[in-house]
Amino acid sequence: MTKEVLSSEYKNKLMSDIYSGEKPDRVPEKVGVNACAALELAGYDLRTAQYGVTKVLDATDKLNERFDTYNLIGTWPGTPWLSKFTGTRTNVMGSDGFIQHPDVHGMEDTEYDQFLSDPLKFIWEIVIPRIFTEFDAPPMKAALAMAKTIKASDDINGKMARGNAALIAKHNKATTPAFVGISRAPFDYFADYLRSFTGALVDMRRKPEQVLEAVNLITPLMIKCGCPRHVENPSRTTRIFFALHMPTYMSEKFFAKFWWPSFKETVWAIYNAGFGVNIFCEENWMHILDYLNELPPGCELQFEYGDPKIIRDTVGEKHIISGLYPVNLLKNGTKQEVCDKAKEYLDILAIDGKYIFNFDKSILRADQINWDNFQPLIDTIHQYGKL
Repeated sequence: MTKEVLSSEYKNKLMSDIYSGEKPDRVPEKVGVNACAALELAGYDLRTAQYGVTKVLDATDKLNERFDTYNLIGTWPGTPWLSKFTGTRTNVMGSDGFIQHPDVHGMEDTEYDQFLSDPLKFIWEIVIPRIFTEFDAPPMKAALAMAKTIKASDDINGKMARGNAALIAKHNKATTPAFVGISRAPFDYFADYLRSFTGALVDMRRKPEQVLEAVNLITPLMIKCGCPRHVENPSRTTRIFFALHMPTYMSEKFFAKFWWPSFKETVWAIYNAGFGVNIFCEENWMHILDYLNELPPGCELQFEYGDPKIIRDTVGEKHIISGLYPVNLLKNGTKQEVCDKAKEYLDILAIDGKYIFNFDKSILRADQINWDNFQPLIDTIHQYGKL
């Protein structure tokens, strides 16, 4: 049987159609595979290979030569070089080379008054040196560390962008979707960089008014992050990405008071500026699904867990649904089970064309799945997903 060959332009149109509110003629897929998985498959050691771009691009090339996906996969490398220049405490390489994210904080619970009086000054002078230890130095040394960081970021990111563009052309992949920016829910930023995961949850109960004021002051910063200046004419196909961390660890009462209002304000402001919005709803959102209908139309909602039919019935009319496919099935299931489960999700979620196939979570490591199951799954999406 001759394999169907689709052009890059056709693959792009699938995504532009769905983001523009049109029904594509088949279900797009954009499965998440981390560069660490690609590097390990190619036989590289994560402890060294992530410090440059040559091995990352070589691993990405080999992965995309092997698997016929619509989009380039294996393109999210860790940044240990950036950690080295900044001394970050938020991204730490483990003994096997994988980057971990410890629960750290940059603000003490006694420092709310300082933060609330001048948030930017406090972040710049207090939080950044605490989180990024290379900047906790005399002015000249801190300035040198900042200069190294900026220069390395520009150089490595530029090489990665050019390398990925070449691989997209080589392997006939779609050029979209590509996020033009990343922002955060204001409360998530507050937890991730200021008070930590645990500190934020404690402070909600002990210092509720101060927490609310802090989150409201962070909101304009998150809106600004989500409206990148380099995008002169944003459209619904220029997407801003959010990964949502904290909601499922709160009761609905605390979620509705502390987390939701500032996030809703952030997303609407970015949407009103002309951008599209992609949201990764981490963990299980089933008890707070209805809130997502308060967001502007056409958000792509990637879910990790949940009932696909209830999700479709609740938010599928207004939004684009993604995710949910259990990536662990690729390790534990047979080819038949893997493909049948994909058809099950397609039957439930693809009926109106507002569905992008993706996993419940990215493939982060090479041993996370049985790779013999990967292409049969992709072939099933490409063929069974015709609308």
